[in-house]
Amino acid sequence: MQETQLSPRIASEVSGIDARHLTTASFELLAEVFHRRGVLVLRDQHLNADELLGFSSHWGTPWLGPMLKATEGQTSVATIRNRGKTGTVTEYWHCDTSFSSAPPAITMLSAAQLPAVGGDTMWCDQYGLYEAMSDGMKRMLSGLRAVHYDKQRHKQLEGRSPSDESAAHPVIRTHPVTGRKSLFISGQAEHIEGMTREESRPLLDWLLGLLGQPDYVYRHRWRVGDLLMWDNRCTTHYAIHDYGDHPRFLHRVTLQGDVPR
Repeated sequence: MQETQLSPRIASEVSGIDARHLTTASFELLAEVFHRRGVLVLRDQHLNADELLGFSSHWGTPWLGPMLKATEGQTSVATIRNRGKTGTVTEYWHCDTSFSSAPPAITMLSAAQLPAVGGDTMWCDQYGLYEAMSDGMKRMLSGLRAVHYDKQRHKQLEGRSPSDESAAHPVIRTHPVTGRKSLFISGQAEHIEGMTREESRPLLDWLLGLLGQPDYVYRHRWRVGDLLMWDNRCTTHYAIHDYGDHPRFLHRVTLQGDVPR
């Protein structure tokens, strides 16, 4: 197995692994890289829905959440398709389903069909954003909780059910596996708990403005056969829709998380 870092702070590609036949030793090596780097890329895997589900079983319990629908013939695998620019729900920095009381821990995608160009996805390192803050800012944020909502809850979009759920999460959370502290903010955060939206706006604007700083971002150019997984507890992501009506088809499995603390 060989690890290649894809950016200085976040994301690594691992080669020499067959995701269909993981040994205990190879899984432990993958897990170490994943928890250290937040985004893990395995090229040329070409996993179908059943194989992706089998791979996910090493990492946790599948979770569709309040919005996703399982692919026909599946119980835990969803299909990501091109719904057009107006139907996209991913063109902002976010953690998956952060408005849930226990947001998902891990999301993984297997790329089956892609446009010839475009459709990149970016990830931002929330560990690094937290660690770059002053001690005074860390102290101030440590007691605050942001309230997250479904950003598209007022829209009726094909293949997606809006959610009225909301949840308050600490702005600074501790990762349950690594024990590291990170910023935990998402475009789904609308106000600070106990404050109005107007009172919250200057601080939220500043926090959300941290996301996407080039020094903390990895931008992935997809290839058919890619297996990519990311840690929703310490990263945010932004999926770019710049490929018009070209077909884009990925299998997706999301894994159950815990209550952020």
